[in-house]
Amino acid sequence: MIEDESKKIKLMLVEDHVLTRIGLKVSLEKYSNLEIVAETANGREAVELAKEKAPDLIIMDIGLIELDGIETTKRIKQANPNIKVIMLTSHESEREILASLASGADGYCLKDTAPDQLYTAIGSVHEGNAWLSSQVAEKVLRNLCGKDINQIKQIDFSKKVENIQQKDPTRSTCYIPTIPLSERELEVLKLIVDGKSNQDIASKLFVTLATVKTHVRSILNKLSVDDRTQAAVKAMREGLVKF
Repeated sequence: MIEDESKKIKLMLVEDHVLTRIGLKVSLEKYSNLEIVAETANGREAVELAKEKAPDLIIMDIGLIELDGIETTKRIKQANPNIKVIMLTSHESEREILASLASGADGYCLKDTAPDQLYTAIGSVHEGNAWLSSQVAEKVLRNLCGKDINQIKQIDFSKKVENIQQKDPTRSTCYIPTIPLSERELEVLKLIVDGKSNQDIASKLFVTLATVKTHVRSILNKLSVDDRTQAAVKAMREGLVKF
């Protein structure tokens, strides 16, 4: 990312730990093309600040006062989908990762990310790309996907329903498939979101591995997605699965 002071990226920091927020601010202020326009420790305040300050990008923690970072991101994105959000958190479970991406987050980094790597992530997300830190990508890969690391990094987690509908106005405003998932398929989908393998699902539901594979294929077809990760993200985004 080329530093250009005439085109500063306006940042908002949402972090409830004061020392962490100060450290983050100091680390980012050394880049001349970044400008921190707002900061808060409160999720509800972050929603209002986002409307008032209209930052280009928000660095968001998950554990916040009053409103968690996932719900805060969802509300900010609903109000202004053009605002980019990078989750910067110590949380690295599959549930938090998927829930964050489902809420509309454009990137997910862990707090041990080096400042220059975070700077690179900011530039990439600002340009319209999705970003997963290597640790997060590997975790999703290992537990959900079974794909090469480069393939999962190419998944467009930030793609929004509104964008699809704008390209094809004939589509229904409902993003949930017209053919509903069966009760058993919903059980399988929930276990996929939980990061379970096909063998784990078979053991949990007391069915054969072949039966699970059949359910998974059916789920992918009905949700019009290519793989388990996309199915899990879509399930979370559309409310098909609850924590």
